[in-house]
Amino acid sequence: MKFRKSRVLLLVLLLILTLVGCSNTSYDNSENIIEAEALKDIYKNEDVVVIDARGQEAYDAGHVVGAICLAPADLVVDKPVASTVAPQAKVERVLGDAGISNATKVYIYDDNSGVSASRIWWTMKLYGHNDVKVVNGGFNALAEAKFEGTKNATVLEPVTYTASEADASMIADFELVKSITEDPDSKVKIVDVRSVAEYDQGNIPGAILYPHTNNLYKDGTFMSSRDITLFYMEKDIKKEDTLILYCKSSFRATQTMLLLREAGFENVKVYDGAWLEWEANGGASDTPATDAPITKQDGS
Repeated sequence: MKFRKSRVLLLVLLLILTLVGCSNTSYDNSENIIEAEALKDIYKNEDVVVIDARGQEAYDAGHVVGAICLAPADLVVDKPVASTVAPQAKVERVLGDAGISNATKVYIYDDNSGVSASRIWWTMKLYGHNDVKVVNGGFNALAEAKFEGTKNATVLEPVTYTASEADASMIADFELVKSITEDPDSKVKIVDVRSVAEYDQGNIPGAILYPHTNNLYKDGTFMSSRDITLFYMEKDIKKEDTLILYCKSSFRATQTMLLLREAGFENVKVYDGAWLEWEANGGASDTPATDAPITKQDGS
């Protein structure tokens, strides 16, 4: 009975937070996220590079003064599976050619709920670049903060970039995920961050559905670490759990990883091959008998 009352109270709290829709909580002094107003004071410093991760077309239409154009697609390969993280040598070449050195402080913005920015954040963290942050609210937040805009492209002088070996604590592969699904005693929790429709069409056995869009307030900004913790707790996902996140190609999964790490979830990996690899390799699938609803969800 006590457990039921506690759960009801938690549900009431979550409902209140949902109705509020937006929190005044800001990510001040965060390790991985920066507010637009905080970036305004430093983005023109010599040791700073701002990345516009929206893609070339959006960049050409107008971007923050001094920002370079670098899309997450520049840091992936398509073999053996589409949109998987590029090897160390390619990451070194792309970042160096973009004018980013090992000492550069990197700040990234996008216009798709932090998905593109977080993918670049995750790739850089994976290869040992610690001083990299995502702008909360992305391009809209920068516009609201009245950042100076331009259509003139910024091209920096190429430099040498040396990446570390990929951090195994941040990434999972097919064999690891498969072994977890086949172990009835495994305590690892697999989290599917795709849409309900995608999940219903097929998912990794035992995966917990938690769409990445649930990590946002109604105004498109990131939920606070407090709220993230409460909502994930409702799904029985706790800070001490070991988690593996995936989506279709694990772009959206990196946005979830960003916010979970900020909230104090330390044992989190991204399954980079994601659903594309799982399905291609004949991985088992939980699929409902009824047809899934049509979705307009981004397929990343």
